[in-house]
Parts: sequence; C-alpha cells; structure tokens
Amino acid sequence: SEHCKCSRWAVSLSHAFENSNLEKLFRKGVQCITQEEFDKLTKMRHKEDALAALYGRLLLREGVRKFTNCEWDEITFGRTERGKPYTVTPENAHFGINISHQGNYVAFASSCTPRVGVDVMRLDKERNNKSADEYINSMAKSASVEELKQMRSQPTEAMKMIMFYRYWCLKEAILKATGEGIMQDLNRLDFRCDFADRYRQGCFITSTSMLEDGKPQRQWLFEESFIDVNHSAAVCKEKRAPSYCIFSKDDEARIHFSKVGFEALLDHATIINPQPQDGLQAWEDFCAKPRKMF
Repeated sequence: SEHCKCSRWAVSLSHAFENSNLEKLFRKGVQCITQEEFDKLTKMRHKEDALAALYGRLLLREGVRKFTNCEWDEITFGRTERGKPYTVTPENAHFGINISHQGNYVAFASSCTPRVGVDVMRLDKERNNKSADEYINSMAKSASVEELKQMRSQPTEAMKMIMFYRYWCLKEAILKATGEGIMQDLNRLDFRCDFADRYRQGCFITSTSMLEDGKPQRQWLFEESFIDVNHSAAVCKEKRAPSYCIFSKDDEARIHFSKVGFEALLDHATIINPQPQDGLQAWEDFCAKPRKMF
C-alpha cells in the first residue's frame, strides 16, 4: 500500500531567533543528528548557517521517517561524489529527497521518483551596488541566448533581477535533481518560460520547459512558486511518477511550500548522539557566533 511521498516544507531561520524555547530546541536538535553532521555545523561561522545546517539534517531525517515509518535512529544517509544526500537505510527508499538554504529559509522537497532537486533564492533588492544589467553581464556565461534576451528586455531593474533569480533557481534545481552539482557550462541549459503564467507570490507554475544543447528535455517537470514574497523556489522532478503519486492522479495537483516550525521538526526525533551536559557547550558555542547582517 504505497502512498504519495511528495512534500514541500520550509523552515524559517528568523522565526527561530524569536522563539523563546530556542535554547531547549537547539540543545535537543544537535543531539538528534550524527557526530559527523554536528562537526560540520560547529565549523559554520555565522549563527544562521549553523542553524540552517541543523535544519537541513533534521528535515532529511524527518522526511525519511515520515515516508517509511522507520525509527529516527535507524535512518542513515550517504552522499554521492558530488555531495547529494541519499537514503542508505531503510533500503527500500525509492523516493527522492533534497534540501536548499538561502536567505531566511531552509527548503525541503521530496518526490515519489528518485530524482528531485529544490532551490530557494532570496530576491535581493540590494546587490553590491551593481545594476541589474551589470549583474546579468557578470553571469552571462551561465545563461542561454534566449534567457539573456528575456532578462535584458524586462522593463524595470527589479523585474530584470527577478528574471535573473528565476533562471538561477531553475538551473540549480535541475543540477540538484541530476546530482551533477556544479556544471561547467550552464548556458547549455536553456529554460523557456510561458510568460502568460504570472510569476509572483501565490503562483504554482509548471509550464516552464528546458532544452539541453538545443534538445527538449521532456522527462523533467519544473514547479515554480514562492515561499514568501521575498523568497522564490523551484523544484525539478521526473515527470513519470508512480500511480499512487498525487501528481499522477491529478494533473492540477499543487503542493505549495508549507512552513514547519522547529518544534514540529523535533516531534518524532530521538537522541542519537548525546552531547555532554545535554548540549550546553554546543549551545554556548552557537551563542558566541555572530549573526549575519542582512
């Protein structure tokens, strides 16, 4: 009795800093990930990056737990050569999981098919004193001729930048789905958007298509949406899905990103790597890190 495993979750970093229970949650959270994962988190310079690293690990584990009913401490992950996480145990995990962090959110996407990629982008208004055109020129090698034309022909600076982020998000999502990581020639990927579908908060756009080296790549489906007004997201997944998948059953299905709190992430978590003094030192080290200025 297989069930659909497509989920879209987002956890806010700024909400954590406003949470009066942050110490308790953080100290539990760091004990609910592996030592190796914890070591990576401690190396982060800023609070936001350390917290994002923790959220990412908790999201992956909670996703697998939810889809397989496997116990928290029985779940193990591996990474491909290019750093893409995948489920090692339980062994029957035929679904895909992926995370992304940028700006205020850590985003999680899962799919009933093994290959899925997610990317979230903060739509920055401030851009190191560069104009939109300078920004676009500096990334020109990563864009196709058509993409450059679309970016440059937008009527305002803000719209040029939004197009720039839109294409960037799509490219990251496909690279994460395929597990390529970083591709040398991003201009080989040519995204074609249907501009009749308005790209803005509340949208759920699936009409965007992609060419690689001029050939249509019809095996992929792209979902474009917004987590909030300042953060856009793209999910890339395989078009062919099993019959129990909601997207197979319903052409009009939409799964928007739902916001998940720190508490909810830890609801089913169990301690797998006890820290001395119940994580007190980890908390103090975290408190000593600076916040990012944005």
